[in-house]
Amino acid sequence: MLRLLNSISLKTDLVMATVDVKYSQLLTLSVMQLFYSNQICRNYQSTPVLDFMLVPTGECQAFMNAKNMVFKNTDTTGGFTVMARTLGTNGAGNDLLRYPLNPQDKLSFFMVLQNPDLVNFDLLPTQPSSGNIYYFSNQVNDAAATRDNLHLTVNAAGVDGSADQIKATSASYTFNYTGAVTAATVIQVKHLLTGTVITPKSVTAQGGQFVLVFDLSVLPSGCCQLLVGGVLTDSFYFLGTLASQQVFGVIELSLSTSLAANYRIVEADMSLVPARPNYVVLFKNRQTVWRYTIQLLTTSPLYLEMANLTAAQKTDFINQLGMAANDTTILFKLASNTDLSFVFVSTANIALQEKYVSSTSTTNAPLIITLSKYITTPAKEAVVKTSLPYPSTSVIDAGSLPTVYSDVFLTI
Repeated sequence: MLRLLNSISLKTDLVMATVDVKYSQLLTLSVMQLFYSNQICRNYQSTPVLDFMLVPTGECQAFMNAKNMVFKNTDTTGGFTVMARTLGTNGAGNDLLRYPLNPQDKLSFFMVLQNPDLVNFDLLPTQPSSGNIYYFSNQVNDAAATRDNLHLTVNAAGVDGSADQIKATSASYTFNYTGAVTAATVIQVKHLLTGTVITPKSVTAQGGQFVLVFDLSVLPSGCCQLLVGGVLTDSFYFLGTLASQQVFGVIELSLSTSLAANYRIVEADMSLVPARPNYVVLFKNRQTVWRYTIQLLTTSPLYLEMANLTAAQKTDFINQLGMAANDTTILFKLASNTDLSFVFVSTANIALQEKYVSSTSTTNAPLIITLSKYITTPAKEAVVKTSLPYPSTSVIDAGSLPTVYSDVFLTI
């Protein structure tokens, strides 16, 4: 019910009075993946199975409880809805929050990865940086973003493995500083949202550098900076004292009224404008070179046919082997061969998808890939094998960066 309505009212009749409690939609959020046909998750019949579990952080849940807010997962959108208790309206007739907010207030949510194959079919770094998480925030400056599609990524096009990552730390934060430190050097960690600063628990000279140790447990979770002598030295995200060790990313939504109008959740008078914000985290699908390795059995008709050819005829026969698709934008070439194997690769990257269709078909026909012989001799051309399988998304070969391969192994 919370997913379908912008507001709900709960009435309780008492002996001499009626209590009218109203909840209004504060925001909605969706995690979208272009790999999937529905852009949310694998095709399903009744219940979506999501690649991410989205959960409020411990401090966020405590904050929502205190402010009479309700969190509700909406699996069909890959995200969630947050409702807030409202009471009365302003002069424009817009709902007013029952409990006021402060500029430093926020809502934060952990993204817990449930499908490890996602890093293969989504466009993410093949070698994730150790200790990093993805960080998505509504503190975005993009006036072109519309209220129903507010990207939380640095780039409007979607998640960027470099721009949207940040170093993460627990309550015990240590930094090895190689510069000069004196008794007068001001060393502090600054929590960006609240402006709170803390000083090191200890500063120790060790091996030509200084080991700076901080206890962050007094801070709320959030983005922080290490300043040494007023110089920005490190940036990181403090996960909080109850952080899960399996955090893939953090979604942080500021409730400040000074945010850009299109990204703002609450207005200066604590009202909610009718067009509620819908935030989006969009993952682009990876594009790879498709590589088909075809192994011939000695009993294979293709092998036996070549075995009866002269050397020159065999060379011509191999040159006339080809793979083609019912999509004219997808082409393959023979990359290498031996007497018992052939390797074909796509001449351009192909976007990985849950369901493949021919982009040049007027009827959205399924993508069909075919191995044929005598492709330059129309009178003799024949199909060797059709409806070749698509690559699995459970593995990719990133050993030849920047080229990433998706492999298919066949025996005929």
